Amino acid sequence: MTLPGRLLDFFSLEASEYLTRLETLAAKKGMEPSDATQFAAAARGLRGSATMAKAGGIVQVAMTVERIGSGVVHGTTKWEPELQRALVGAIEDLKLLVRSVRTWGAEHDARVEESLRQLARFAPARKERTDDLILPISQLFYNDDGQHIIYVAPNPKTNYEQQLREQSGGIGPGTLSPEVKRVPTPSRQMPAPPPPGTPPRGRELSNVLSSSLATMRGLETRHSGPQPAVTDLVPIQQLLYRGQSAIERAGEIRRALKKSGTPPTRALVDELVDLVELAAG
Repeated sequence: MTLPGRLLDFFSLEASEYLTRLETLAAKKGMEPSDATQFAAAARGLRGSATMAKAGGIVQVAMTVERIGSGVVHGTTKWEPELQRALVGAIEDLKLLVRSVRTWGAEHDARVEESLRQLARFAPARKERTDDLILPISQLFYNDDGQHIIYVAPNPKTNYEQQLREQSGGIGPGTLSPEVKRVPTPSRQMPAPPPPGTPPRGRELSNVLSSSLATMRGLETRHSGPQPAVTDLVPIQQLLYRGQSAIERAGEIRRALKKSGTPPTRALVDELVDLVELAAG
């Protein structure tokens, strides 16, 4: 074995503690259910420690001792003097194997085989695992017309946005779900923007300018009332509430809040504070 020395030191110390516990329990004349449970647990701990230390021979013997202890716990194996002597001998073999973990040789492998042979008649037969069998998928569900838990929806309910994501755009009347009665009417097509990093030129530049101007005209026509001429300049002072106008505006907000019966929002509170400052200015 080529494991680090510190790991082997830890294994030797831990294994000695498990072996001491096993030796104490195995020396009793009778094995109570609680003692059998502790015996199986100590053998399991020794097996796990030997597995971490990669001590394969010790793992095999400890595993067999654990199986015998589990059989005693479940009542499938009776605690008899002959079984007790076999376990005491196996524990002595394990103590010798643990001490020889650094100088493991062929004689230790032979000791493992002999110990396993002595314990074989007391260890219950291992159950063969059947979870590795390959089953056809047809055996995993009912293949008939009955009502079952899992099925494929013939017409899954999806909304319009989901269909757009799934189909990456471009849908037709035949692909809509029953909830959608018609294909949405597309808005007026706008010129496609140029690729990023490439300035428009020629016809593309003309189309972009035309669409921008048309949009701006649409915004202008939405405002009601006469539009001021470009040459009519309005001082900014006329656009702010000051003095009496600020007080009147604050009164309007107060009356609106009182009429609605709702608490004021943060924006209205900020506006009232600003109006008070403007009225005092």
